Amino acid sequence: MSTLDLQQPLTELPLLFFDVETTGLDIRDGHRVCELAMLRREGGVEIGRIETLLNPERDLDPQAAQINGLRAEDLRIAPRFADIASRVVQLSRDAVRVAHNLPFDETFLNMELARAGYPPLAGPALDTLELARRLGIRRGSLSLGALANAFGLPTPTHRAMDDVLTLNALFDQLVAKMAAYGVTTLGDALRFARGLLPGQPEPEAPPPLAAALASGSTLRIIYTSNSSPQPAERRIRPIELVVEPSGLSIRAFCYLRNDIRNFLLAKISAYLPDSPAESDQRRG
Repeated sequence: MSTLDLQQPLTELPLLFFDVETTGLDIRDGHRVCELAMLRREGGVEIGRIETLLNPERDLDPQAAQINGLRAEDLRIAPRFADIASRVVQLSRDAVRVAHNLPFDETFLNMELARAGYPPLAGPALDTLELARRLGIRRGSLSLGALANAFGLPTPTHRAMDDVLTLNALFDQLVAKMAAYGVTTLGDALRFARGLLPGQPEPEAPPPLAAALASGSTLRIIYTSNSSPQPAERRIRPIELVVEPSGLSIRAFCYLRNDIRNFLLAKISAYLPDSPAESDQRRG
């Protein structure tokens, strides 16, 4: 059971900063984690870290190697993820996970944990890319490198620990900026990432969507996307309501795109149940 308190100040939280380098960008193509860095901080003080190359047991894409500079011969003699999985779980326990473009890194990390026989990491997590976007930082790209340059931080190198150290420093900058909006606790930050300021009421979801959010179940929606004027059915697993300039949206895992997407509620014309039989059939 997590001991995290939503009223705990951001400056006092146990935080786990992490970054992965991968053999390629698409997990559906069998790409794996080939370098991992994690740094745990409590009360502003580092209390533990993991920094290691990993044998991905597959080839490294040339494009990935060009970006991260890793060499196949170094990866072949590195430990496998299963060899360090227990350390990952231990270092992560009861900490708020922090990453830049969190869904990408966490999807790969949880895939590796599943392969090693461990459950996915759970509990509160913060995405510095999303927090920067909510703060209205518009200095060109919101990449980690661009934000590091904007704040005068160490330049990330696409090596995992270098990027984690930059991430660590960036988070402190964002925390200072969020304080100007009254965002000072973990609960405030989680709501801020969803487009809500302290004191603003929680948005209400239509009953079918509220039920799916409460139960963690899937459902089908009829949705009109910007790319197609014709409504189409999508199967989704709702995650949370978010407030965007365009209106109230649901952040959900989209089974069509195999990715996390935002769906504007105003463009959803129907909510349909997703029966277990249909779900099994669709998975097949």
